[in-house]
Amino acid sequence: MNENDLQLLKVRVDKLVKIRCCDGEVLVARVHFVSDEYEDLIYDVVSTNQMARYEKHGQQAAYTVGFQDIESVEPVPDSPQADGNAKENQ
Repeated sequence: MNENDLQLLKVRVDKLVKIRCCDGEVLVARVHFVSDEYEDLIYDVVSTNQMARYEKHGQQAAYTVGFQDIESVEPVPDSPQADGNAKENQ
């Protein structure tokens, strides 16, 4: 992740981003908080290519990912279909 990715995350709070992680995971997430102090972000999963790694709860849980685990970030336009329910990418 570079400085441009970090700035993108900061301006996309409460919006969707596509995150490519160093371990191969690609996810669409709604960003809740970006922490410079802890060098991570808190997000909700909208979709991912590794759904099995996320626990199944009655309510959607928020997750964290460290900056060191992020390869790149892209903006994703918000849409009415992005209702926050996690779906596995095909």
